[in-house]
This record gives sequence, structure tokens and C-alpha cells, in this order.
Amino acid sequence: MKPPVWRDDHIYAAPDDPAIEAAFQEAARALTRLDALLADLPDPAHPVADANALRHLLRAIRREANGVKTLAWNSQVYGYNRLSQNGRDEEARVLLSRGQQLEATLAQRSKPVDLFWVRAPESLVRTLLQDPELFELAYHIHHDRALQDQWLSLESEQLIEGLAVDGLQGWGDLYDNLVGRLLPVVEGVPMGLAQADNLLAHPDRARRASAWHAIQGAWEAEQETVAAILNAINGWRNELGRQRGKGRRLDALEVTCHQEHITGATLETLMAAAGEHRELGRRALRAMACAQQITDFAPWDLFAPAPQAVHGKFGFEQALNLVMEAFAAFDPEMGAFVRMMADKGWIDAAPSEHRRSGAYCTEYADPPEPRVFLTFEGTMDNVITLAHELGHAWHSWLLRDLPFEQRGYPKTLAETASLFAEILVRDALLAATDKVEQRRAIAWLDGERAASLLLDIPARFAFERALVTAREAGYVGASQMREMMKSAQQQCYGDALSQYDELFWASKGHFSIAESGFYNYPYLFGYLFSLGLYAQHARAGGEFVPAYRALLRDTGRMSAEALVEKHLGVDIREPGFWQESLRYVEEAVVRLERLV
Repeated sequence: MKPPVWRDDHIYAAPDDPAIEAAFQEAARALTRLDALLADLPDPAHPVADANALRHLLRAIRREANGVKTLAWNSQVYGYNRLSQNGRDEEARVLLSRGQQLEATLAQRSKPVDLFWVRAPESLVRTLLQDPELFELAYHIHHDRALQDQWLSLESEQLIEGLAVDGLQGWGDLYDNLVGRLLPVVEGVPMGLAQADNLLAHPDRARRASAWHAIQGAWEAEQETVAAILNAINGWRNELGRQRGKGRRLDALEVTCHQEHITGATLETLMAAAGEHRELGRRALRAMACAQQITDFAPWDLFAPAPQAVHGKFGFEQALNLVMEAFAAFDPEMGAFVRMMADKGWIDAAPSEHRRSGAYCTEYADPPEPRVFLTFEGTMDNVITLAHELGHAWHSWLLRDLPFEQRGYPKTLAETASLFAEILVRDALLAATDKVEQRRAIAWLDGERAASLLLDIPARFAFERALVTAREAGYVGASQMREMMKSAQQQCYGDALSQYDELFWASKGHFSIAESGFYNYPYLFGYLFSLGLYAQHARAGGEFVPAYRALLRDTGRMSAEALVEKHLGVDIREPGFWQESLRYVEEAVVRLERLV
């Protein structure tokens, strides 16, 4: 079976499908109806005469807004997915832009009701939330009210939303455009970034080095452009923080903690635990270098396959079955879900020339269907990536019947299901073989993951903190970013690498995500949290399956601290939970050292 491509004809037949235009016209009518409803919204500072009438009005506002939000979401997902397959699909780019503009228009028009919920007296909020339909919004309303003092006037909030489309979001889109058109030349052959990235897992070290240097060359030619992108995005956030914080300025970490639904104490404890165990990641890299007889372990060796691995290349169907069986051993419905994803055409994995690099999972709002994207070329790394993204998809699928607002969840908790899925597959592979070469290949993946999460993620975090601080003082040039990246990697990797990837800030797209900063520590959170969950699974056996489902279903309606307290009875602001997870990491590194 060849790697599949998406089948989305039941969503839209093409970017110029007449159904898209009809949907946008209906959205325009819905916005007109929404404006009329919002005009009747009372001033929250004044007493409310009829609470029942107000509940009815708020329910109607929510329904109209969610209808528009669904169309905006679907059009963006469809456009972005088409661009991921082909970065030069201009019709898809136009559709994506229209969806973004519609979302921004809705956000502007909806600001009166957002401000109503934020500024209404607590007693009125409690009264209104007694309505079952409005109670579905309770967690998010209370979450927004926690930063009451950061909200600006209605006119200012609407202006911010309007400017963000061609301002903040435009810079993120520019980065995505770059990714789609860059063609690294590897040993004389131009290829897309996704294909070149896959060569970083090639068994031939010279081939890996050629791919890495080609990717570096492609990004070096665009480093000033990416520097401008990062300056614009971080400059926007800094200025917005200044405007919001005239009474109480929040720093960048306070903002990201609020966005990711964790406390600063949790983030501090998490990063401290990782820092204390940094040597585990370095030991993993040294073991990998020893196994390959490399004395100058370099960035192009970070994803090298285990030497003498006997599995060769995986076919897509073989990889899919591996993941399906591993999931099914934990939860039969989870395994059946993998087959359904493939049968329905919800996975896109076929290499193509102008394909974006990386992998992701997204979902349509209506019908609530997940989609997985990766570039599958048969490596063990591809198999684990497939498991990772299908873990995301399972999480999304479990939430499909919940209210729209509860189907979204912070990145900290988003990475939990994906990394838990990886562990299921790796452990299934380990249990299925007694051959040293195969066990070493699987232990190798654990070592890669330990190094990535304990070294790479903290380095990204350190770089971004430095960038945010430097940007407050003025423009940060490409050469300064290179030095900052080198310093962050040197701090984390130490002598485990012979040289550092000074252009990582350009090649790693997470730094250019417009919507939110610090898309790095959520992976570390998810990694250690998933290990903690796996430890619970080992103790509870089959009883853990319904508990795991219940935990995932709550991820969009409570903070990370409340979620873990409810389902595990643990306080993640304390180091104990993270230390237990790190003991599993140490066992994995010891296993790798023993096998190599």
C-alpha cells in the first residue's frame, strides 16, 4: 500500500467549490443577525431587570457565533491542508486567507459579549451560568475573568483583532510560504524541505550531513527574512503586552502560562526538574555516538537510525498495522480507530515536491473529523511520528460530541495523548522481540526522545526567553539570533554535540507560530505527563482505559492542575510527579547504554 492522500470531497470538492462561496454568504447573513443580537446586550455595569431574557439573548448570540466560527474553522483547515500538500497552491492560499479574515471579523463583532462576560459582576455571572447551555462556557469564562485587568476598551479590542490578520498572522503566513517554496539541493538534487528532513534519519552519515548542510544553506539564504518574521511577531506581542499592562504588566511567561492553562509554579517546577536531569539526555547522545563509533557527534547525527537495525524500510500498511495493534492492546476501540482513519482517507502521507516539512494533526469542526499529515518514507522515525499524530487524532475523536468550546485544549495537554501513543507503540515493539538488534533500535528511539525533550526543548525555551527580552530593547538581527541559539544549545547540550545548529531558530517553525509563543515546553510537559500516565496504566491495568478516556475528555474544560488532581490525585506544582516520570527516562537511557 502506497502512503495515502486525503479524501475530503465530502467537505469541499476543491478550493473553488461553489459550496464554499455559498457558505461564506451564509456567514455574512449570520454576522448581520449577530450584530442585531449584540445591540440588545445590556451594559454589565447596570442592574439587569430580566435575567431570563438575558439568558435567552446570550444563548442566541452563542449559537450564531458558533455557526460562523465553524465555517471559518473548516475553510482554514481545508486551505491549510491543501497548502501543506502543495505550498504553491494559490487557490488554497486565498481560501486560507478568507477563513482567517472571517475568523477575525467574528472575533471583532463578538467582542461586546466577551467584554460582557469579563466585566459582569460575579453575582450576575453565577446567576446566568445556572442555565445548562451557558454553563458549558463556565470554565472559559472564569479563565478569561482571571485577567480582567488586561482587557482594553471595546474599540481597542476590536482594532487589535482586525489588525492581526494582515499584521501578526501575516508574518506567520509568510513563514509558511517560505517553507513551501524552499528547495534544498542535496548532492546536486533539489528537493522539498520535507524530503530533505527525512534524509536526516538516513543510515549513511555522509548522506545525513549532505542533507543537513543543504537545509542549512537554504535557510541561511533566508535568515534575514526569518529574523524579520520573528522580530515582527515578538514585537507585536511586546507592544500588546505594554498596552494591556498599563496597570499590571504581565511578562511573556505569565502570558504563556495563562494561554496553556497552567500556573507559573508548575512551569517553574517542570523546567527545574528537566534541568536537574539534563545529564540523562547527554548520556543518551554519548551512547548513540559510541554505538556509531562517532567521536564528533553533530546535529546531523541526532536522528540517525540505530546501527545494524534489521527492520529495513517499513511499508505504510505495515506501519499502520504496527500502530493499530499497539493501540488495540491498550484499548480495542483505539486500535479500530486507526483502521477507520486509513479507510476514510483521513491520513495524508505521500511525499510530494512542494510539500511542507514536519507533521501535524488537525480536525474539521463540522463534521468533527480529525486529519493527520506527515511525509512517510518508511523509516522507524516515520512509524513513531504516525503513532504520535494518530494519538492526537484519537484525543480529538473522543471529544467530538462535546460542545464546540470544550473541544479545544491547551498545547500542554494536547501533547499528552500523542506522546502516550508513542510509548504504546515503542513498548509493543519492545515486547514483541527478543532480538538484540531490534531491542537496540527501539531503545534508540527512547534515547532520541530523552535527548530531544531534556536538551532540545530546554534549549528552545532558553532561546525564546532570550529573544523576548532582547526584542524589548530593539530589533534583533540574524547574527545575534545565531549567537543566542548557539548559547542556548551550548548550555543544554554541553559537549555532547561537537557543534551547534545556529540556524535552528529559522528552520524550526514553532518559533514563527503567530498565535502564541513558547511552543516548546508543552512537549516536555506532555512527555513527562504521558510517562506518569503510563506508570498509572502499569499499576491499574485495564481499569486505566476508561480513566484515560475521561481524563482526555476533560482537557478542554479545566486547568492542567485541576485535571491531574481530579484524575490522578497529584499536585503537579510539586516536583514529586515529575521526578517519578524522570525515573522512567533514566531506565530508558540505562537500557540504551546497556544495549549499545
